[in-house]
Amino acid sequence: MARVAVLRGGHSMERDVSFVTGRRVQHALERLGHEVHPLDVEETTTGALMELSPDAAFICLHGPGGEDGTVQALLETLGVPYTGSGPLSSIRCMDKDYAKRALRAAGIPTPPSRTFLRRAMNEMGASAALDVAADSLGYPLVVKPAREGSSFGLSRVEGPDGILDAVYEAFGYDAKILLEGWVDGTEVSVPILEPAGEEPSVLGLVEIRPREGAYNFEAKYTPGATDFAIPAEVAPETAARLRETALTAYRTLGCSGYARVDTIVESGTPQVIDVKTIPGFTETSTFPLAAEASGLTFEDLVETILDAALQTEARAKL
Repeated sequence: MARVAVLRGGHSMERDVSFVTGRRVQHALERLGHEVHPLDVEETTTGALMELSPDAAFICLHGPGGEDGTVQALLETLGVPYTGSGPLSSIRCMDKDYAKRALRAAGIPTPPSRTFLRRAMNEMGASAALDVAADSLGYPLVVKPAREGSSFGLSRVEGPDGILDAVYEAFGYDAKILLEGWVDGTEVSVPILEPAGEEPSVLGLVEIRPREGAYNFEAKYTPGATDFAIPAEVAPETAARLRETALTAYRTLGCSGYARVDTIVESGTPQVIDVKTIPGFTETSTFPLAAEASGLTFEDLVETILDAALQTEARAKL
């Protein structure tokens, strides 16, 4: 059995979700017989890790600080193996602008977007280009922070009158934002698992059906607010495209261990919206739901992810 530090909490907007994920992972590891040490990320975390000298760290941190390569780089410095993707992949996936540029370069469909930085707004008068960007994308469109999750700061904009309010809202969460073309279609989450020594594979296709229309924070984490179809009720050829697209995105962004690729299927074509290197493991999260539907218990899922970390040297990750 291994000595495992479960890193949870942190300082991002997703702190509370991280605690839920962390508690579930902690209890699963304890049931599996591991020696588990839950750590809330704070100023004393590095010292605690050095004193504990764990066999591995199970990262349950969502958002900035957890999914952006910060904690991964620290763990590599300490020589502690960890779950999930390395710093470079984490940076790419966390920043939706970087991710979309990499996906487009690889020929992977993703909605068109335009990037704005607060610095350009302040120093270059970039706000004058907002209407140009919006017109090129067309309405409706989405305005969202480039480096946040759980739909924080995200707005759907129906026309020119709403663009400035949406931009100010997004800038309240991040100094970098995206204007993104709106995609109508079926929302499908694609969880990918990469056991030690094996190729990554799709656990299942999860069709997301929010009861109130929008898959926002409340719909994601309120039991009963969203219905799920597993497997997704799409045509066989569309299902094959979803699997191929998700695995290509996973490899293109350099993910390892596990990740979740979020898509919207428009006219049979999957459009990649986001790639999460540390997806939620709450009771309503799509990753554990897909694992259960595929025959994996939650303990099986956690053990598979931990085993991949234990068998992969931290310094070997990208």
